[in-house]
Amino acid sequence: MKMTKKIRIVWLFIIVSLIGLIANYLVRATSIASFSFFEPRSLFTYFGVLIGFALTIYTFGLTMVSDIKTKIDNHKKFSDIQKNEMYETLISGFGEIKGDVWLIFYSLLIVIGFAIAKEIVNPFGWQIENLMLPESVNLTLFITTTIAMWDIMQTLFNLAEINLELNKNNKASS
Repeated sequence: MKMTKKIRIVWLFIIVSLIGLIANYLVRATSIASFSFFEPRSLFTYFGVLIGFALTIYTFGLTMVSDIKTKIDNHKKFSDIQKNEMYETLISGFGEIKGDVWLIFYSLLIVIGFAIAKEIVNPFGWQIENLMLPESVNLTLFITTTIAMWDIMQTLFNLAEINLELNKNNKASS
């Protein structure tokens, strides 16, 4: 059963919020925020590399789509309905990869925004330093983008396995 887009967004919000709460706890209870890796410059580099990998993987995966679609269309054991479902699943997988790439990109922008905001004097005089928001957000973004990269790789590996299986079936039926 497929999830609707609204349910997916709600689940994504819940998961990211939970990660954010755990990150805030870790930042407050441990010295993780002092690790040099979580400085904006390091995260900027990390997210930049992730975007590069993600776009490369996305482009590589797109080259497989037409090949997989052709193999699905030429397969005689599948009905037209099954072929359409397989193709829709294939398109859905690339929609998921696209969402992951955008998440990494937006994370990069947020890190830049917090790096700039950290250098600006608080004009409202709010005492929010104890909340450790930039540090919590940086850790949350690190975790979520790492999960997004894992999801991109998993989707691509699944596509490669599908392609290999279709190759086997096409050779067996020839």
